Amino acid sequence: MSIEKISEMHIKGFKSFREVTLNLEAFNVLIGANGAGKSNLIDFFRMLNAAFGYARGGSQGGLQLFVGQRGRASSLLYYGSSVTQNIEADIRFENENEWSLWSRYQFRLTWGAPDDLLFANEDIEFQRRGHSAIALREIASGHRESAVFARANKEGNAPDGIEARVIQRRLQGVQVYHFLDTSERADIRVSQNLSGSSYLRSDGGNLAAVLYNIKNNRPFSYREILSTIQLIAPFIDDFLLEPEPLSPNKILLNWRDRSKQIFGTHQLSDGTLRAIALVTALLQPDELLPSVMLFDEPELGLHPSAIGLIASLLKEASLRTQVIVATQSPIFLRECEPKDIIVIERCRDEGREQSTFHRLNEEDLSLWLEDYDLGDLYEKNVTGGSPR
Repeated sequence: MSIEKISEMHIKGFKSFREVTLNLEAFNVLIGANGAGKSNLIDFFRMLNAAFGYARGGSQGGLQLFVGQRGRASSLLYYGSSVTQNIEADIRFENENEWSLWSRYQFRLTWGAPDDLLFANEDIEFQRRGHSAIALREIASGHRESAVFARANKEGNAPDGIEARVIQRRLQGVQVYHFLDTSERADIRVSQNLSGSSYLRSDGGNLAAVLYNIKNNRPFSYREILSTIQLIAPFIDDFLLEPEPLSPNKILLNWRDRSKQIFGTHQLSDGTLRAIALVTALLQPDELLPSVMLFDEPELGLHPSAIGLIASLLKEASLRTQVIVATQSPIFLRECEPKDIIVIERCRDEGREQSTFHRLNEEDLSLWLEDYDLGDLYEKNVTGGSPR
């Protein structure tokens, strides 16, 4: 299976990123101290989600909402609008099985009064299969939301429209998962619409509907998901995934234990519910998988034995899709190799702090790895990424 992946990103002016270049593989594990910039990278992808509407028919119009929810433009610009006026990005995708060998999307967001971000420009670039020439299309400038949507829909089958649709699909295929809200009223615990089962939402708020879809259409995948969940929560015998009798378009994540007693989601701990969502996300059928999956500290609330299992599942998932995960867990790192690890640290330059990235090199750690694993080396700060 060929993985359509982001191979390289250049980001300038976003939060703690004065200017960074990041080379990505199929499996990427971000480590670093609190405040180093791991969550800022995840938040950059959330901004892409907002601007392009995640997955398969998302609607545009989310960038300005994202900016407002994050405290306006000054909160997103490196040291605020008095120091930085632009956020710039250059994202390169690779896939050798499509009509293009590679493509890239470049944009620049610029500050505007009273404290907004506007698109100063958007460009897409391609190298088509069988062609040596590289086509560069300037999409538009001076707009509040991405113009890639408009170009993709307006131009139809013209070259500009086809290229814009490819970029749109690739950007919509990036999904950030963070199953943090497991409170009593969280969507993941309450009744869900069955119609929302085409992909797993970032907060797991349609988990029951997605499991229902998988159970009825991909029973082998469902059995694999269930048996894996039972390694973490052996008291779960099965899920009872049936539409509600009085509301046939609604479903709850009911389950039964090994004594056949039936329970609801409010009888599951926060950690167990997050584990169910994680396993479902990582073992969902290929046709439901995003092209890029991001997870922010998936170990939260999990038993140590479950952390190792989730780390293994994340690595296995990277054989089917691109995975980027931020973690603070030494247990998680024991399942990784040095080449998987990207260390994020903050350094001071010209009087200001900024995030830096570097990938571990196995040769540099070879002597240490004779006696220790990566989790040990992280705790000892041999890998870097710890508070200094």
